[in-house]
Amino acid sequence: MRSILLLIVSVSVGCSVPDTSGVLLIGHGGQGADGPDPMNSREALLGGLADGFDGIEMDVQMTADGVLVAYHEQYLQGACVGLVNARSWEELRACDARMVRVDSLLTDALRIFPTAEFTLDVKLFAAGEWTAYLETFSTAITDLDERSHGGRPLLVECQVEEFLVRLGQRSGAVHRFLYATEAATAISQARAIGCTGITVHLDGITEDEAVEARAAGLELTLFGIGGRRTLRKALRLQPDRIQSDVAFTRRIKENIRGQAPTVNDPSAH
Repeated sequence: MRSILLLIVSVSVGCSVPDTSGVLLIGHGGQGADGPDPMNSREALLGGLADGFDGIEMDVQMTADGVLVAYHEQYLQGACVGLVNARSWEELRACDARMVRVDSLLTDALRIFPTAEFTLDVKLFAAGEWTAYLETFSTAITDLDERSHGGRPLLVECQVEEFLVRLGQRSGAVHRFLYATEAATAISQARAIGCTGITVHLDGITEDEAVEARAAGLELTLFGIGGRRTLRKALRLQPDRIQSDVAFTRRIKENIRGQAPTVNDPSAH
């Protein structure tokens, strides 16, 4: 009888909705990899906020004329080829009408979701001289932050420390996160260059390292969350943010926080 009761309790706990109180849920690429729309598309980015995410993460690259666009791959696919940085915004738009211009996306998103948080995962693929490219890119992000964000600062994550340092020299308002595969070295590196925090895969950090990051004054963003089991594992590390690929965010927010998600239809605006 006791074993049966233990089994019932175990199953009940395993099926319960994880408590995400105090953690910002961020839609990876908008609605996550499991979402109904392509990641980094306008539909996915606005749809993620409509689904109840606290914010959205998007991959960001820069065109030849300094426009920030949401795009992940190093090379363009389809009618255009080569690097994003080798093409102007007008050329990209002519090749792919669904290409998302980040400043326009933020303007539209903030009109509907004024408290949303935005994380820009900066992808650096330069078509020309590296130093000039970094300078132009950091200027574009600084200008975007000054023009577009609402009550929360932009979050910028990047694997290239040189870029994060340059961005920090241009703007003290943008929150910079060192994107790392393992926390072991990222904690000291992020602290050394004055970052706000680190972004790391769930499998790349231990509970002790999470404690170390907090002790160092760093915020912690975790990604690689693909279900309730990994969500529970992530929550044990007490992160500030979780970039989620799962599709049950709406249910978590309703059940745990007692908040009905915003259901505005982005296409109606």
